[in-house]
Amino acid sequence: MIKLILKLKDTQIEEFNLEKSLITIGRSKENEIMIDNIAVSRKHAQVELKEGTSYVVRDLQSSNGTFLNGVQIDANDHPLNEGDVIGIAKFQIQVRGLAKAPQPAVKVLPKEDVEGTMIFDSAKRKPGLEPQAVPEQKAFQWPSLAATQGSRKGTDFKINKEITTLGKGAVDDIPVEGWFVSSPHAKISRHGDRFYISHVGGVLFQHEGERN
Repeated sequence: MIKLILKLKDTQIEEFNLEKSLITIGRSKENEIMIDNIAVSRKHAQVELKEGTSYVVRDLQSSNGTFLNGVQIDANDHPLNEGDVIGIAKFQIQVRGLAKAPQPAVKVLPKEDVEGTMIFDSAKRKPGLEPQAVPEQKAFQWPSLAATQGSRKGTDFKINKEITTLGKGAVDDIPVEGWFVSSPHAKISRHGDRFYISHVGGVLFQHEGERN
């Protein structure tokens, strides 16, 4: 039986012993694991038992993304192993209780097969080039924006898309308040490892010294 341990900044909040084959994680009370935080979607992610032997995790098109061991995942099946960490907003869900995969048994050859087997002396093999280790690629880290004013002051908004919109519309990724804010008002675009913000619509304010 899988066990999920909900943590926030290395502090354990709750422990869930799950017996269902499919559980959901999100802000709504109908989820088996409810995380009451504005950065968590109503239905954020789900964990499912596949073929009665292994568990997988999927993202449910959440606004701020789901991460497995620090790498963002999509809606496809991503296998879970003992000790894995599922990241949702600032929360971590540690996976426990998964049985380790059994080690393959060593096959013992019958006596007649051993007698007919040719044995090569590895010391007489010609030296060859050792295979070069593939350099480990560092996982891309998506940035986040923190609200410093307004009703959402202190809220972090994760940027996890190629283009993120800011505005007062329901479809905008990052909500912005104000009389002169349009939908969308601005956008943040990713180009490689860099991000650029540009104005889209609404009033573009200028300082007094910049007016013609």
